[in-house]
Amino acid sequence: MYNAAVPIADAAALARLERFPIGAALRVDRPDPLVGHHVVLPAAFNPPTYAHLRLLQRAAAAAGAGGMVALLTTKNVDKELVGAPLPHRVGMLLTLASRLHGLAVVVANVARIADQAAVLRRAYPSATFDFVVGYDTLVRLFQPRYYEPGTMEQILDAFFAEHRVLATNRGMPGDDQVRELLASLPERYATRILPFRLDELVAAVSSTEARFRAARREPPAGVPPEVRRYILRHRLYRSAGSVR
Repeated sequence: MYNAAVPIADAAALARLERFPIGAALRVDRPDPLVGHHVVLPAAFNPPTYAHLRLLQRAAAAAGAGGMVALLTTKNVDKELVGAPLPHRVGMLLTLASRLHGLAVVVANVARIADQAAVLRRAYPSATFDFVVGYDTLVRLFQPRYYEPGTMEQILDAFFAEHRVLATNRGMPGDDQVRELLASLPERYATRILPFRLDELVAAVSSTEARFRAARREPPAGVPPEVRRYILRHRLYRSAGSVR
């Protein structure tokens, strides 16, 4: 099990994690194990934006969590990896963790939230985790096509027995649709989902827009200054294929 700090330049360690035959997690900001209650934001962080930071901070306050985890996933259930290479995404997150108290940076090699949760539980048995999602991810959590036939309910029962989900208005069509979704779910799931709202301006901040601006040689908008400097210094998102 990967569970130790790795230098940002060690792309080989991240490649080994991605190829590892079972689900695994690698904490990259420091070697200490995670303990206590954390909120987890699984995302591509391509690049990390103010919206990501505000999501974690608001979710931690809503959940009463003492720590925050930026969970960079090497796989996605719907998308291929494009844009900044993984080592640079780690580098951008590390610039934030260096100044933001309570932020841990973890990389995992599994795509589904239920699998990410299982990996974190195995790696950090002294910690508990609530997961932060936007509306689109919340919907995917309950779509059978992301599970082997007949397994969704069993997997979700195990997930919700250990974790809550904090659902935010990033990608949400409206409060009525959220209430309709929760009303359609079994009570054992719905009662473990806590909706909360971000300021609309923050919720609208887009990693895609930051990539497009960087591709046009403009200062990327919506990202913290440390991330902006990192993007400019490493000339990220300059190629056409990196802005999708």
